[in-house]
Amino acid sequence: MADTDSLDATVFDAILLGTGFTQTIVAAALARAGKTVLHLDENDYYGGASGAFGVRDLLKWATKIASTSSPSRDASADKIEFQRLVARSYNNLEFHFHRIETGTADTVIDLTTVLQTHKDASVEDRIKAVEDHITAAYATTNSPSKESKEAISSLASWASTPELGATATQLESVSFSQIQLLEEFLKNTRKYNFDLSPKLLYSRGPLTNLLISSGIGKYLEFKLLERTAVYEALTDKVEMMPTSKEDVFVSKALSLKEKRLLMKFLQFAVDYENQTEVWEDYKHAPFTQFVQSAYGLTDKVLTAVVYAIGFDGNDYATTTEGLKSVKVYLQSLGRYGNSAYLCPLYGVGSELAQAFCRVSAVYGGIYMLQHGLDKHNVDKEANKWQSVVDHTGQTLKANQIICSREYLSKEMDEYIEARTLNRNYVSHCIIVTDRSAFGETALCKTLFPMGSLVLNPGETSIRKNKHTVSVLQMCGGTMSCPNDRYILYVWAESANLKTDAKEDLTAAIRKLVHIPGDPLSLKAPAPKQVTATTPAAPESAEESKPAQHLGDALAAEDQPRMSLDQELDMEQVRQEILQAEKKLFEESENNTPVPSRPSTPAPGAPSSTGSSTAAPTKPLSRTAFQKSKSAASLSMDNIIAPNALFTMFYKRTASWPRVPYPIGSEDLKPLPDNLTVVRPINHSLDFEAATEEARAIFEKLCPGEEFLPPTPEPEDNSGF
Repeated sequence: MADTDSLDATVFDAILLGTGFTQTIVAAALARAGKTVLHLDENDYYGGASGAFGVRDLLKWATKIASTSSPSRDASADKIEFQRLVARSYNNLEFHFHRIETGTADTVIDLTTVLQTHKDASVEDRIKAVEDHITAAYATTNSPSKESKEAISSLASWASTPELGATATQLESVSFSQIQLLEEFLKNTRKYNFDLSPKLLYSRGPLTNLLISSGIGKYLEFKLLERTAVYEALTDKVEMMPTSKEDVFVSKALSLKEKRLLMKFLQFAVDYENQTEVWEDYKHAPFTQFVQSAYGLTDKVLTAVVYAIGFDGNDYATTTEGLKSVKVYLQSLGRYGNSAYLCPLYGVGSELAQAFCRVSAVYGGIYMLQHGLDKHNVDKEANKWQSVVDHTGQTLKANQIICSREYLSKEMDEYIEARTLNRNYVSHCIIVTDRSAFGETALCKTLFPMGSLVLNPGETSIRKNKHTVSVLQMCGGTMSCPNDRYILYVWAESANLKTDAKEDLTAAIRKLVHIPGDPLSLKAPAPKQVTATTPAAPESAEESKPAQHLGDALAAEDQPRMSLDQELDMEQVRQEILQAEKKLFEESENNTPVPSRPSTPAPGAPSSTGSSTAAPTKPLSRTAFQKSKSAASLSMDNIIAPNALFTMFYKRTASWPRVPYPIGSEDLKPLPDNLTVVRPINHSLDFEAATEEARAIFEKLCPGEEFLPPTPEPEDNSGF
């Protein structure tokens, strides 16, 4: 890691701008292949759009994004306007610390008068006046601490900054409970790791396989996702879905007939590539059409297959795409336990990015964070990128440059902008709650299928969600938050900026948590009042333990951390499903025949109704390193709704050009041949797209070279 702003060497094989996920993989691969690599980032953190923050850093980032103006029109063509281009990628950002509804009086401090009186004052004077006004009222009954003073100062600053929009508007009055809540968050700032773009890893997905084969996974720890839930519009309930062999056995949501249908489909899906006669007529048709027509699945089973098992973020997946996703899911079951997904600890994006950066650094890559960049130099006649000039005036050269869009010059950005005809966005919300939204299940993903939610209840022209809404709940065991708090990430694809993220996602949030002041959200018991006073010393070790809410019993010893070298000996997923199906038939007292499907077993496949000669394999529930929950955890009955303590909404741009030259842009000069711009991170649940993009970039730059071969062990004396 470079310690100064100036560099002794100024010429490299490759320069990478931004430590986003794709760039970090490419940097590690290039350095591992012996290339000289310089990796720069104007941010002071790793991960870019996939970064993870503590409380203070998240609020600092949000305030900066919301208050940064749009790119200037008079900038020179080669100028890099990093901060403004980053801010342009985020829209409708607002955050709220909710008033605590305890049933007791909560003192509210009105700020409208002091804001109006000082509206023409300087920003500093207006903030000072509001801060003094809050402090005078709060100090009458509370003993201000260091964090409460910081909380008051922050609230005063936000309330006095009209550029923050909805955030500033809702702070025209603040309550004692809001001050105390923000104080609590600030005291625990280092216990939080908020992801800007939350994702998971398939246990047998491209990224996990790369982490294992390269040895980079040894830097990381994981937990298994516990459950998957899907919202049922007809019943207006969020229901846990059977997503593994064990779940199918214990599920009360499916009838025996439905269980047999599901098992038959899963048996086919793990071997679908050898049974093309079943699906080749549907390969370009919607996946839902195939599973309905070819297998006659009921709505309940269809939901389990399409959303709980096969959903990868694509609402309009073809049969080919859907079957591929289902197979990856099924192959991932059993590798580390009775779940297909892995969740990295300490924040997903930043932790993964840093793991790849460490490898690049070991092999000579130079890293400089918080390093400002001024402009690009391009040989326009040869259409070649030549160099980048940093904030010190130093000229840095390379054969290749790889960057994200916010590091482009004005001229380069205009070229990308002109080619982007199909706009695409992702609406996000981060929620901190006081208990699990899923009872005893602490680490869970939930899906609200497209068309299942009414976005504007009470209005005559009903609007429904056009895209699936994804929810991922994190717990203290993921090192993302304190043990008595939970983080819910909510996101969905969005086609335009006419609706803000709050409008796109609130209908789903209302089905899971109580939002203070929102009568349409779930009801919840009042949380304990947050106090700013220092508690008395506990009389015993037992009393020193933090109070636990529902779901907090899922402690680290119950949900152990795991590394990627703890793989289970479970290679025969297909045989597991066959044996499970056989058991269902043997235990069945219902002789109703299952509707046939237009397929034949794969050659050599054992019959599900006859005797099987396959070698016995251990049940997943007995061999899993991280055991699955009991059957009771499949039920969502009698769940106590959590209270939303903090929410942050934002809409992120994910647009990317889909056409070579739109009409009217033929006069635009193309991007330099030796410049590679990585795509913005997409809205899918996994990192497959970014991982494959990184591989493609490396293979283009280094044809014939091995992509991230294993790193030697230290005792080999050949690398470290």
